[in-house]
Amino acid sequence: MQQPNKIRHHINAIEQTSKITSAMELISSNRMRQVMKHIEHNRRYFAYIRRTMKELLISSQNVSHPFFAERPRNLVTYVVISGDKGLCGSYNSTVLNFAMEHIKATPGASLITLGHTAEAFFHSRGMTPDINFLGIVQDPTLARAREVAGELTDLYEKQLTDEIRIVFTSFYGEIKGQPVEIRLLPIKLFDYEDIIDAEALNEIIYHPSAQTVLDMMVPQYIIGVVFGVMVQAYASEHYARMTAMHSATSNAREMISGLQTMYNLARQSAITNEIAEITSGAELLRGEQSHDGEYQQQQQQQ
Repeated sequence: MQQPNKIRHHINAIEQTSKITSAMELISSNRMRQVMKHIEHNRRYFAYIRRTMKELLISSQNVSHPFFAERPRNLVTYVVISGDKGLCGSYNSTVLNFAMEHIKATPGASLITLGHTAEAFFHSRGMTPDINFLGIVQDPTLARAREVAGELTDLYEKQLTDEIRIVFTSFYGEIKGQPVEIRLLPIKLFDYEDIIDAEALNEIIYHPSAQTVLDMMVPQYIIGVVFGVMVQAYASEHYARMTAMHSATSNAREMISGLQTMYNLARQSAITNEIAEITSGAELLRGEQSHDGEYQQQQQQQ
């Protein structure tokens, strides 16, 4: 059995760790509350712009846009969104391994990352991202989404890539907490097969023209999609971290409870040993005193 002081030291170390994990859980919980104020609006906006784009695609026989044009799929760019930090369970590893499988299955794929962990993950596997956005995933604002969308559309317009796909962790529906992949560019009708309430808008009159409306709509759609996936990834990361830290705190408390029992047993054992040693010493001392008394009586009799 371990010494009581060693067990006490172990308990103190776990208590300090428990305080850290509990604080991180509270921080992630607070950030989740903040993002949940906007996540439902974001979900509705994300669904609305996808439905609107499908309706435009259905009704766009007389309009065209460079982002609709079919290209030979020679170079595919993957945009991978992970977290800037760890301690969030399997959140980072799941989405990064998912992205790696898709990249390996696409010969000549290029890479853009959002997040420190994504950059480190691919660097460790001999892959250097062409562009790496740092610090953006911790504060997914619309301005930052415009910055990312601007870089992506610039690559596509300059024909430096033929297709752009985004890999992120979903926060909605049945696939909540799971990594998903969506096509950002080019925009194709069959990417919206899950939208069943869209309809052709043949009776709508566009001003000044349908082409002008489409030219204004498509860039805003790209920004909206980028912002939507950034918000989903942000919410998914903090949900995963909150869950992981709650589990870690609970495990720490269970360990402390078990160690406290061991500590009490060790102290009881130590006290019992001390009492036994004291009793043995007292018995030995009484034996010596009795022996000395008998010796003195013998001397007196002589």
